Amino acid sequence: ISMQNFSSLVNVFMNKQWNLNVKEESGLFNRISRLLESLNDNQQRCFIKLLELFDYYTVGNYEVMLTKVLKKMKYELKCNKYVFVPIISERDNRDIKSSMLVTYLLKSNTIQFDNELSKMKKTLQLDLDKSQIKNINNRETYLVLVDDFIGSGNSAIDTANYFVEKGIKKEKIVVLSLVTMKKGIESIMQSDFKFYYSILSLSLSERIEESELDEIKGNIISISEKMKIPSDGCWGFDDSEALLSMIRIPNNTLSLLWKGEPKENVPFPRC
Repeated sequence: ISMQNFSSLVNVFMNKQWNLNVKEESGLFNRISRLLESLNDNQQRCFIKLLELFDYYTVGNYEVMLTKVLKKMKYELKCNKYVFVPIISERDNRDIKSSMLVTYLLKSNTIQFDNELSKMKKTLQLDLDKSQIKNINNRETYLVLVDDFIGSGNSAIDTANYFVEKGIKKEKIVVLSLVTMKKGIESIMQSDFKFYYSILSLSLSERIEESELDEIKGNIISISEKMKIPSDGCWGFDDSEALLSMIRIPNNTLSLLWKGEPKENVPFPRC
């Protein structure tokens, strides 16, 4: 790596306050450094540019974002009673989901110490029985479907439709996410579900000037090829072109940031 590119990489870590731990071989800085060593100068500068645009949300950010979006929802709906359920599109999948973590954070001290949010009447569930469905439909209560990130909106819509089929009135369903993308907003709104979020994350094409985009995309394809990622799989799930990580990186993110070979050089591996 040239001194200029190495200095640029260090500056990214310093500016974004990422952990610059050079002693950990599996740490983020060393993963990226090893990856950059395998690239030419132009590709290195492109990858560092992607890191400059990249948003990395940790658990410490979650409560701040959750507080913000809860207050927004409560203000607009003028309601004080909610049933919160994590977004789980595959109901027979028993894997732990990040949506469950966000839902549990509703019990956190941060929420209870807030004058406004501590007064909310909150019930946390994984699913609903017939009596709960009846109560939501017939009382001043909303069902809130929760996740940390919504990209395409498919999982949220699948979960919402699951509860519609169980008998929940459509107008009683709210989707809530900490971070989302424009595609998710459009899909959920077109499906006629209420949607609240804390942060809108822009895609690569939405962040880059059109005059630069072709060159950057060309470099992304060439870097992906070096990492043994197929050219038609560069752009993340549903070609989302996302540039972010939550506590786990979404598969909507550009693939060179979370998959490829060798695995020890992948910046944000999905485990």
